Amino acid sequence: MSTTRTKPVTLPRHSSPSDDPGVTGSVARTMARMARGRVLLGSGAAYATFATVFFATSLPFTIPRVEAVCRQAPPDVRFAPSATAVLRFLDACGVAGRESYRNLQLADLAYPAVFGLFLATALAFVISRLTRPDSRLLALSVLPLLGAAFDYLENACAWLALAAHPEPSVASSLFGLASGAKNIASWAAGLVLVGVVVLLLARTTRDRWRASRGGVGAVRDDAGRQ
Repeated sequence: MSTTRTKPVTLPRHSSPSDDPGVTGSVARTMARMARGRVLLGSGAAYATFATVFFATSLPFTIPRVEAVCRQAPPDVRFAPSATAVLRFLDACGVAGRESYRNLQLADLAYPAVFGLFLATALAFVISRLTRPDSRLLALSVLPLLGAAFDYLENACAWLALAAHPEPSVASSLFGLASGAKNIASWAAGLVLVGVVVLLLARTTRDRWRASRGGVGAVRDDAGRQ
């Protein structure tokens, strides 16, 4: 009598960032650790406080203070200002205005990190709930941190332009490039966040509708049996 041995069947398993030794997997693992409610609440509270002071008060290091003294918005809040625009801004500010702008740059040493951490955490949080906690899509959460890096490059250019004034500086030209890259990265992150939230809400609405339909069907079946 002969017996036939069957080979064990190996089922395919879904890969996760922990299986990926590359850059994407490493970034996704890092962002997955940020996708926690406590981190989101803490970073959100820090950003809300900082943004309120930074954009809505007239303290010496705020944007409204610079706008009041220089009579125009600083180049930091414009999209990719030219070298000429940066120089004209510094000229128009005068001594007092340039001092206010210097104070703004001191405060801006913290703002990119605060904003980048909050937006990155928010992205990681919603992406992990739309897909899986170990999804490679979590790597998209690095976009706000890239924006923060370009923001710091923009700040370095602002310091160099201030130091060189009234002489032109190559930093004035690099300022616009850094500003444009910062805005593109931040806008892309914002669009991804909005898109993921919309998909998450749509899925939640669909699941609730299906659950309610299932409940109605069960009631009808019970009524039919009676």
